[in-house]
Amino acid sequence: MVWALFPVDPVSGEDKYYIFARGTYKVGRKGCDIIINKDKGVSRIHAEIVVDALNSLNPLNKRPFNTLSKVRIRDCSKYGTFINKNLGQKEKVHELPNKETTLEDGDLVSFGTGNATYRFCFVPLIFFVCSESSQVNQPLQDKISAIG
Repeated sequence: MVWALFPVDPVSGEDKYYIFARGTYKVGRKGCDIIINKDKGVSRIHAEIVVDALNSLNPLNKRPFNTLSKVRIRDCSKYGTFINKNLGQKEKVHELPNKETTLEDGDLVSFGTGNATYRFCFVPLIFFVCSESSQVNQPLQDKISAIG
């Protein structure tokens, strides 16, 4: 399972960011995991994306992506971090309890004064493994499962 932040209105040189593992990812202007230079209102350390759990997606499982992962965003800034839940009403993360909220597939996240907007979304990670033998290569299957 892979999560991503894609710029909504990309400019030349603006990066896409992929999240492959659990942990805390700092968002800001300098020295962060996710660098945002598009908006002058973005703090040096503006926000944190906290991935509490990344679970494998079983194609036979009908549960939505949101129940498989636990991802939160925490505001650490002066100008704010805003979440637009699936094209609904904008929420200022700074005003929510503990200055954080859960991120879900399709949420729009704006940093600073609003010029830097990203779509938080699930990106399917698909592996094709070809083998000459009919037996499953268990070590390979274990490595692929560990990726999520």
